[in-house]
Amino acid sequence: MSDRPRLVVENQVKKKRPSPWQSKESPWIDKLQRERPRTRWRQRVKFTFASLVMGATVLAGVFASRFDMSSSGERPLSLVNPFVAKTALYVVDGDTIHYNGEKIRIANIDTPEISGAKCDTELKRGLNAKAALKLLLEGETLEVRRGDPTTGRTIDKYGRTLALVSIRGRDVGTILIQQRHARPWVGRRMPWC
Repeated sequence: MSDRPRLVVENQVKKKRPSPWQSKESPWIDKLQRERPRTRWRQRVKFTFASLVMGATVLAGVFASRFDMSSSGERPLSLVNPFVAKTALYVVDGDTIHYNGEKIRIANIDTPEISGAKCDTELKRGLNAKAALKLLLEGETLEVRRGDPTTGRTIDKYGRTLALVSIRGRDVGTILIQQRHARPWVGRRMPWC
């Protein structure tokens, strides 16, 4: 040992001892740190599984009647969505309707445009065709046969269902053609001006 006096400094920085919350020596804190991630992972798995089950149940209910294999494939459209209690019908223009949440383009006719009319005459005739179709379909039970009879396509380039629509056994497209609100579909749009 040395004979030199020891210098005591009060402002010396002491090494901090870890608090009990930070100590890795405490077994219960270590256990909590190990279990917390597992608990979160289990909660996430349970939530994801419950979400998948609920989603599958809802989808099965919505699409159950679409995949009815007992009939020949032709059925009234009112069976498509079992959650719609009342028939929902909206006439967009002379050849397009929204029926129970489905956009339907009447496949065998062409009517004047309303939104993309090229002239005033086309707009006026388009509004008349829309009013005539609305008058025809209001309060009626629709029979919908999906698919274009000439091409066999079921969906057009705008995502609408191509179908023939009938009321009381009569084709709606033919009725509109007879009333001079539409003309037969020839595979492409023809000018109305």
